[in-house]
This record gives sequence, C-alpha cells and structure tokens, in this order.
Amino acid sequence: MSATAVASWSGSRAPSIGVGRLGSPQLDTALVIIGGPRLLRAAIGGLIDAQPGMRVTSSIASVEALAELCSLGAPRCDVALLDVDDYRGDCAQAVDRLLSLRLPCKLVLLCTVATSEVLLCASTRRIDGVVLKESSLRELRDAISHILRGHAVMPSSWRAAPELVALTTRQFEILQLMSLAHSNEEIAELLGVRPNTVKFHISEIFRRLRVRNRIEAIAQLDTCEAPAR
Repeated sequence: MSATAVASWSGSRAPSIGVGRLGSPQLDTALVIIGGPRLLRAAIGGLIDAQPGMRVTSSIASVEALAELCSLGAPRCDVALLDVDDYRGDCAQAVDRLLSLRLPCKLVLLCTVATSEVLLCASTRRIDGVVLKESSLRELRDAISHILRGHAVMPSSWRAAPELVALTTRQFEILQLMSLAHSNEEIAELLGVRPNTVKFHISEIFRRLRVRNRIEAIAQLDTCEAPAR
C-alpha cells in the first residue's frame, strides 16, 4: 500500500486517558475517516482532534485501502466516517464492502447533498448516521455522541422511509432489465417492442423518479412500487 493511502494523526496532544467511576481507563472515542480529498481529511481530522474526548486515529484514502490495512490488523475505530461523495452511483457497493470488513464500530456517511441515492443506501443498509458536510463541528460532535448512545442520526429533512413511486407494469419491467445492465436494443428484443418505445418508457421512468440517468434510476429500484399482477 502506498505511503499516502493511510495517514494517522499523532498530533501534539497525546491520546487522553480518563478514569471512570470504577477506576477503569477511558480512551478518547477513536474515529477513522475514509475517502475524500487528502487535504479535506486532514482539515476534518485536525478539527476533531482539537475536541475533548475524540481523536482521529486514521485517515484512509478509500474503502479498498482500509481493507488492505485491515488485512494487516484493523485500526482502533469506534466510529467510521465514510465520505460518500467519492462513491456517487456506487454508494451501496462501497457501504457493502465496508460492512463486509466487520469492524466493531458505528458507520456514519458524510455527504455534501443528501441525495436519494444516499437516502436509499441509509434506509437499506446498517447505517448509524448521515451527516452533511455543511454541519458545524458541534453538530458533528453531537451526532457522534447520539450515535454512540445507540441512536440513529439522519438529516431532519428526510422522511423515515423512501416514498414509493408507482410505475406501470411495462415501466417496472424495463427498470428491472436496466438494473441487469441490458441495453435499449436488448430490452426491446426481450420485450418484443421497438427500441424507440423503450426510449419513451425510460424517459417517463426518469420523469417519475426525478432522476437524470440510468445509474440514479437503478439506485431507486427499491423505492418503486411493483404493479399488481
């Protein structure tokens, strides 16, 4: 693994160790930042390290770099902060890969915008929180505190669950075939219709789901209500 793939903060402040009521040592909450530009990770890490009770133990370039690190020995991690802006269109795959590492920690997604893809990922995977990058340091600290107490933290503008979108039977069939990576021509042949008809249905699917492309549409497949047969 390259020397720049993982950077740990040693900082000028040594990890603090407190003493609980029973005399047992209490280490700072250990956070690992995954993904995002290196300078941004360094900036976030420095701000977090300045907070009492929290410390960034590792800054890691990607989920795959974390997997490589874990093969040598997992870092101490109470909360993993995954920058999903690096994984647009692949949020679910990145989260699944991270969860497959079975780290004993909470998982928080960091994002610039709370897109429908992130919402779908958070509602179908074991995600403990979603924090917007526009949040203040205090909001991030409070979110982590709530998450460590066993509460899920999501943007207040989100509904508890995705709203189901009704598609016609043919639209639903086409969306399912799109999710299997079939081209328009292949879908037309499978359904016995003209390619222009498939294009028309795909445009209508995009309109109903309020998406711009196939990747975004496929990401919302689970939010679509299957027509009654």
